[in-house]
Amino acid sequence: MRYPMPLVEALEGYIDEDVLPFHMPGHKMGRGFTKAFRDHIVEMDVTEIPGVDDLHAPQGPILEAERLASRAFGAMRSFFLVNGSTSGIYTMLMGACKPGDKVIVPRNCHKSVWGAMVLGDIRPVYIQPEYDYENHLVTQITPASVEAALSLHPDVVGMILTHPNYYGMCSDIGEIARILHEQDKILMVDEAHGAHFYFSSKMPPSSAEAGADIWVQSAHKTLPAFTQSAYLHVGSKRIEISRIIEIMRIVQSSSPSYMLMASLDYARAYMENEGAKGIDDLLDRLLLVKGRLKALGLKFLDQNIWDGVKYLDPSRLVIDTASMGMTGYEAEGRLRRLGIQVEMSDLYRLILICSVSDDEYMLNSLGDALTVMYNERDKKGHTIGEFPISFNIPEQILSPREAFYSIIEKVPLSQSEGRVCAGMIGAYPPGIPKFCPGERIDGQGIAEIFSIKSQGGNLFGLDNGDDTIPVVKDLKL
Repeated sequence: MRYPMPLVEALEGYIDEDVLPFHMPGHKMGRGFTKAFRDHIVEMDVTEIPGVDDLHAPQGPILEAERLASRAFGAMRSFFLVNGSTSGIYTMLMGACKPGDKVIVPRNCHKSVWGAMVLGDIRPVYIQPEYDYENHLVTQITPASVEAALSLHPDVVGMILTHPNYYGMCSDIGEIARILHEQDKILMVDEAHGAHFYFSSKMPPSSAEAGADIWVQSAHKTLPAFTQSAYLHVGSKRIEISRIIEIMRIVQSSSPSYMLMASLDYARAYMENEGAKGIDDLLDRLLLVKGRLKALGLKFLDQNIWDGVKYLDPSRLVIDTASMGMTGYEAEGRLRRLGIQVEMSDLYRLILICSVSDDEYMLNSLGDALTVMYNERDKKGHTIGEFPISFNIPEQILSPREAFYSIIEKVPLSQSEGRVCAGMIGAYPPGIPKFCPGERIDGQGIAEIFSIKSQGGNLFGLDNGDDTIPVVKDLKL
């Protein structure tokens, strides 16, 4: 009897489909690696033997590779991460803050920020991003919202900013950095989706160019690197390097993967040697494909202007599926049947991650598939519902850490008014939490969530697909 390998078999099945990947990782099923690198990568899965250094006490090739990364990405000091950008976000926040410190936190931040607040006992000062009500899309943070938060909470340590967001939208990061630094506050940046920015003047400004104090990049999202590989960069003396190093030793594996570290070294060298030309070629190919599809009537995210958005990543392809008469979910399924897999879909859009590893064949094939879909569209179009969305920030009763370490019970969302939330609960749209850990649940918010669900929106934070949510036990307000 041979025992099955369900995950191996599922991955082999995906490979056998020969699907074109417009999703992360940025090496695109190995296309971004040289044959020599691919041929030897499994043999690179070693441990801390003499000659290959130690990530947690680097003195040789790892230290030199990190030094080369700091030069390549415009940082004062750079570090390899093998536990993804999540470990970098934990390190940034816990390295900049002491227990009880306050930080400005946009509601559209990555969920790992809440994890860092729990681990480090950090208190959030929430601000809301702007919102496009016509297209039901969260955009970005404005400098004015940062100034307002600073005036109300002058004791904050600083803020964490997402740059760019999933849709490639960027705030005016330079102005936000200026506002914070004028008051000697720290700018921490989640640049997970922007590792390629520094290598082309055609891209939005990178965190390095904007003067961020510390930032993290998911190399695997847009560069030729393996999933879970990331960089942490320090850009100013406001950050205590020794503390950063100690926290990384806590939040990263004590058995780091040399395959991941090798891919970080490879990605840096590739982008230094080929990145500018690779980005130019990618943008030229995208321009041709988008021009061809726009002539048909297909719409893209780059045809909009929003408050809070200073820059758009021109390599991020976001398609309005309403112009094809279908939801994003339907469009994703149809594209898969045509041999294309996207990164993500929502009710109204497809999000495709493009990288320097995408060649002319891939982009032309994508154009062909979208042309077929557009020509077969339902010409009646797809009606977008009216979603009653408010952006009031609920009352904070407990800190995220206090909520996490409370005794938690599950109750139906419909019966949770007056309870203190112990998770992140919300709906898409708008795609940001309505209630965060430690916040008081109110009736208006509950009604809003159910209204969005009734019109086809998706809920998140509910257990097992039912309507129960985690709340703090024996605490009702």
